[in-house]
Amino acid sequence: MNEPLETMPFPENYPELLEQIGQVIFRSLRRYDVARESAIQMTFSIVEAVRTEIGGAQQYIPRGLSFELSKRDLEIWRKFSGGNYLKLAREYKLTEMQVRNIIRRARARETAARQGSLFTEQN
Repeated sequence: MNEPLETMPFPENYPELLEQIGQVIFRSLRRYDVARESAIQMTFSIVEAVRTEIGGAQQYIPRGLSFELSKRDLEIWRKFSGGNYLKLAREYKLTEMQVRNIIRRARARETAARQGSLFTEQN
């Protein structure tokens, strides 16, 4: 049976979105074994900082799909051994062509990063 999620109290009439963000922060702190009272204080301090610094503006919170994909692509690049396209495709539920494209882009980024220093101006 699933245990109920641990939550922290917020003041009455506190903005709903900020409370939701606060609950996420609080649960994360508790997963790192931060004591409950400390987690409550830290969470409220963080949420209040968000409220005072960016409150009043309409903010879109992105899902971060491109960030997740770039993490996946980096993982694939690190596991690439020169010919294991099909194995990686199966592991990541991609086509072999998708894996080849990921490897090609990663190789190009790495080459550009190494060679970029060859063309910088020196004083």
